[in-house]
Amino acid sequence: MTPAERSPRVYEPADSTAATSHDDEVERLTARVAALEDEKAVLEAEKASLEAFTAVAAHELVVPLIMTESYAALVSDQLEDSEYHDARADLARLGRSAARTRRLVETLLHDARASDRPLRLQTVDLNAIVGECVGVMAPEIAERGAEVELAELPVVAGEEVLLTGLFTNLIYNALKYSPRQGGTIRIGASRESAEWRFLVQSEGPPIPVEDRERIFEPFHRARTERRERGTGLGLAICRRIVERHGGTIGVTAANGSGNRFYFTLPAE
Repeated sequence: MTPAERSPRVYEPADSTAATSHDDEVERLTARVAALEDEKAVLEAEKASLEAFTAVAAHELVVPLIMTESYAALVSDQLEDSEYHDARADLARLGRSAARTRRLVETLLHDARASDRPLRLQTVDLNAIVGECVGVMAPEIAERGAEVELAELPVVAGEEVLLTGLFTNLIYNALKYSPRQGGTIRIGASRESAEWRFLVQSEGPPIPVEDRERIFEPFHRARTERRERGTGLGLAICRRIVERHGGTIGVTAANGSGNRFYFTLPAE
């Protein structure tokens, strides 16, 4: 076969469509990564600004509360004459209220700072914590003629500051919605498999079924026949603390009347 009789070889240009598509995808992903990095930088700046604001706001709240506590105690000491008994009792209530609010602010600030890091677990004797909480509230407990029945509580792993805030809020909530005179608050725990189940039970008006989930949301308050003063943050703080420790929290109706708040914490 002569060269002239051979079929001519046809050369076609390489298909550049696939290469162009690949380059476009790389460019798109690169742009997306850059945008995400910019968003991350903005969020980190906002977080730093929020942390600074939280610290300043907490300081501005705590300082006047400490002054209120101090001056209430000072004036109470100056009114030692028995004819001022009622005034001294009012000042004592004022001081306890300021102290409780201060501890709430400090718990919130501690939790806000701790929310983006693992818990610093330590061995916590809950008997000591609850005993201290009940002791702080002893004047109000006595004023209402209430009783506290405290069963043996376990030692757990957790952050002491947060667990103190948890029990403080639950016990105060139980006292607040107990009968105006009398009533019993029961605090106990039981081991269930790999977790502890805690109960804080009180007498008084029951929480409606439709509110039993919502009361753990910030600023939501149950609709009962009694309207008590409060921030609406206490139970929301409790849920946050329990969940940070890997547990759950809820409320059911107690036998007869009242409410049974329960929460769980890992046993090991």
